[in-house]
Amino acid sequence: MTAEKPAAAPHAAPDLINVQVRYPAAPRPFIDPKAQAAETLGQLKSRVLAAFEVAETQGPEQQVLFFFYHENERLDDLTRTLGQIAGEDRVLKLKLVQQIVQG
Repeated sequence: MTAEKPAAAPHAAPDLINVQVRYPAAPRPFIDPKAQAAETLGQLKSRVLAAFEVAETQGPEQQVLFFFYHENERLDDLTRTLGQIAGEDRVLKLKLVQQIVQG
């Protein structure tokens, strides 16, 4: 007698998030229509900074930092996943903001 295998879940493929990141200094947004829901903000930040050809820097006179904002809320916890932030929407619209700290 053979055991029946359970039916595959309807969403057997990994969860995907449509990510759109706007950066005011760039003419076009960063768009990834197939970002993994398990990707962290830290991982996304690396990809986005590279795509916009910018980098965080720290020198003796100033620091250049970048932050994500979602619906006017600054996202400081880079361990959060895209799926946690997007929720059921499966679309995540973020803004990348540059901050320059003198001294």
